[in-house]
Amino acid sequence: MQTRGTGRPAISTLALTLVAVFLVAPGFVPRASAQTGVYTGLVIVVASVRVDRSVNPAVLTPTGELVYGRGWWKPGQLNDEFAEQYGIVEYALSVAAANRVGPRPLIVYAVGVTGPPQSTFKTDVVVSDEDALRIHDANTRSRFLQQMRVAIVNQMMAQNLP
Repeated sequence: MQTRGTGRPAISTLALTLVAVFLVAPGFVPRASAQTGVYTGLVIVVASVRVDRSVNPAVLTPTGELVYGRGWWKPGQLNDEFAEQYGIVEYALSVAAANRVGPRPLIVYAVGVTGPPQSTFKTDVVVSDEDALRIHDANTRSRFLQQMRVAIVNQMMAQNLP
């Protein structure tokens, strides 16, 4: 009868099975910051132009395709109470001051600003097509857009503060 070493394969198999069950269990979402190469949020830096604040801005490509913002969510996907109280983006004076985006945000630079049709306000930021793809790819892994972990840093506004 062999007793030495018995049970190790069974314990390893059990441990792997438990890990697999937790990873695919409904509602289980691993913390984004615990995963290597995964971003915890999005920071869009707007330099040299002013962007007007809005509770419902949009992030667009140069051709007007929606990357994030009004009309982006499917019904029931948005935490309405959070959005109403805090807005779908945080406005920050610097990347370091952005609280909502977590410890490892994806940082992109706006290539312009625009506004909703028939509005004089420039509330929407425009990112390059390449950055739009980066945002989409990063969000596929950690779903930070669905959690409204987005900040807009307006460097021009920060420079004008006393």
